[in-house]
Amino acid sequence: MGGHADAIIILALVIFLAIVAGNFSLSLYDVNFLNLEYFFNRIYQFITGGTTGANFDLLDSLIKGIIWSVLVSILLIIGMIYFISRIRDIRREEKIKFASVLPSDLEAKTYRNEQWGNLLKYLESENSSDWKLAILEADKLLDKMVEKMGYPGANLGERLRVIELSDFLTLQEAWEAHKIRNRIAHEAQYQLTEREARKAIGLYEKVFREFHYI
Repeated sequence: MGGHADAIIILALVIFLAIVAGNFSLSLYDVNFLNLEYFFNRIYQFITGGTTGANFDLLDSLIKGIIWSVLVSILLIIGMIYFISRIRDIRREEKIKFASVLPSDLEAKTYRNEQWGNLLKYLESENSSDWKLAILEADKLLDKMVEKMGYPGANLGERLRVIELSDFLTLQEAWEAHKIRNRIAHEAQYQLTEREARKAIGLYEKVFREFHYI
């Protein structure tokens, strides 16, 4: 839904800028310059030299027209880039707002911090099963965060697939950590090293920090 709204806004802005540019150009040049018959007749005169001064007049008009077209195109491109950037910034700020702690959510964040602190304790163990448990718990926490942000899907994997990178700068880290979780959950013989476990937890933490979730 957000993508369609962005497209409509951008299209409206482009049309508006084009109309303004067109009206301004009409005020600078004779309307005959936009008359195709007149235009091609001037080109013919330029080639054949059939009218005194026609070649210089036409060349001058062409140069002015090209310069004006280039300037308008540059302004339109700059405008589109600016508005697209602003729309993405606004959407990103909204995502952070929804995921971050609100005054009424202070108790919930405190609870999440406790959960996070508890799973970090598993990393201090020398047992690989505890490391795996830490990753599984971190993945559950990530799933709750993404679900709270409003992304649809039956599970975390499906929700991550619909996220745009511009809205979620640590999306790659989330995927990398989630893939390690999937190996733990689905590969009984998967041997998790302490280094891999700490790396995975670090990835989860980076995601949570982006959205002030912990």
